[in-house]
Amino acid sequence: MFMDIAQTTRSELDVVDEKAGLFSDPPDGLLAALAWDGPGEGQVTVLMVWETPGARGDFGFQRMMPLMESGEVTAKPEILTPYKTFVRGT
Repeated sequence: MFMDIAQTTRSELDVVDEKAGLFSDPPDGLLAALAWDGPGEGQVTVLMVWETPGARGDFGFQRMMPLMESGEVTAKPEILTPYKTFVRGT
């Protein structure tokens, strides 16, 4: 399991979903994606859980890189290293 987290705006997350399909057309290696309000007005925190580092890398290069190069997306995810995990059904 491989996780990352990003702080962004609701409008930027909408662009990521519309153009990269994070929620609407999730890539095969994405196990879970969660977004919640905070920490500030109009801000959201997004947590993504990936099957492998390669799955996350593929999504980044294939779907996110064009959005970052065009300036439509500026948030950069931070890689999380789990200390303890529990996943039901594994």
